Amino acid sequence: MRPPLRTTVLLAASLLAAAGCGPSEGNAASESAVAAAPVSDFSVYDLPSTWRDQRGDTLRLAALAGHVRVVAMAYTSCEATCPLIVADLKRVEASLPAERRGDVGFVLVSLDPERDTPGRLAEWAARTGLDPARWTLLAGADDAVRELAATLDVRYQRQPDGELAHTNGLTVLDSAGAVAHRQAGLGDTEATIRVVGELLR
Repeated sequence: MRPPLRTTVLLAASLLAAAGCGPSEGNAASESAVAAAPVSDFSVYDLPSTWRDQRGDTLRLAALAGHVRVVAMAYTSCEATCPLIVADLKRVEASLPAERRGDVGFVLVSLDPERDTPGRLAEWAARTGLDPARWTLLAGADDAVRELAATLDVRYQRQPDGELAHTNGLTVLDSAGAVAHRQAGLGDTEATIRVVGELLR
């Protein structure tokens, strides 16, 4: 008998916490050679956590249902790979025909919710040119972040200098919140773009 989703995810989260963060920010090149993880068979939108977006509104992940979403986890003060994560997301966005761009949403979830307040997320979005009509930036409680990170197969760990070492990649969710594709590493968005296109057909 399969254990409940929340039990499974929390167990995965605690195992990841015990194991450490894995590849650090500087290992994006080596990560790109790793095969994508198997596609999940449950909806990310089943997670019960609540979040605040860059407007200061409170929402659950289920509010994102109804559109294809490309999701990544990053944080605003990261100057290493997080700008590259945003660049990959923008590359996917730019690949979409103009008439279909409204059918795909882009979600950045902060790994550093203590510092990434809604105001800071909004400032970062404006500075990096993220259209609020298509981009959602989220911050949540530490346990919510860890639970979502485990679900998306993102590993992270705070370093002594206060920065975060984390794995890098993108996750494509279908309109119901099921994981359709995981891009491990950065720089090669070809498969991600292909999957997004297939979901839009």
